[in-house]
Amino acid sequence: MKKQFNDQPVETLVQQCLSREGKVLDLHLKYIGDEGVEYLAQNPDLDGVEELNLERNNITDRGARALADSPVLNRLKVLILQRNSIGDAGIISLARSPLASRLTHLDLWKNDIGPDGAKAIAESIQLVNLQRLDLAQNHIGNEGAQALAESSTLSALNYMDLFGNGMGEEAIKAIKESEAFKNVPNMILE
Repeated sequence: MKKQFNDQPVETLVQQCLSREGKVLDLHLKYIGDEGVEYLAQNPDLDGVEELNLERNNITDRGARALADSPVLNRLKVLILQRNSIGDAGIISLARSPLASRLTHLDLWKNDIGPDGAKAIAESIQLVNLQRLDLAQNHIGNEGAQALAESSTLSALNYMDLFGNGMGEEAIKAIKESEAFKNVPNMILE
């Protein structure tokens, strides 16, 4: 019988799941937790990784901080952190990290991000290359939406998903009318 949760050590998973050219590491549904992320963040064998999928791995703010502080993941372009337990503190760390400067795709669907996390993303000078942002099913509310609408650094976006964030009509209107997002052809708000 197959186990629902992964029972392989993270070292083995890296060997099994790292693409041949060393650019993609897909560990979705491996449940490596914060300890596993801490290992990844310090592993010099991952210095060429451009895409990292950590969907559903029981990652908290601690794991997000480990990623933010990583001395080896400095080529990362795509970071998928769907369905974890990352809150504002973790996102603030990531948004301020030099790691974020190369990101073109940040997927944070269904975490625990609130207004402060949205504000950190909106104000991040590191996320200027971001083209895809998925914040659906978080808790940014009106305050977080307003911060995003006022962003002066997210001008490269061409896709943004904010569905399911408890935003009111005024917040949605502010996003739709935002100067920062006037060239975003794909925007999901409701």
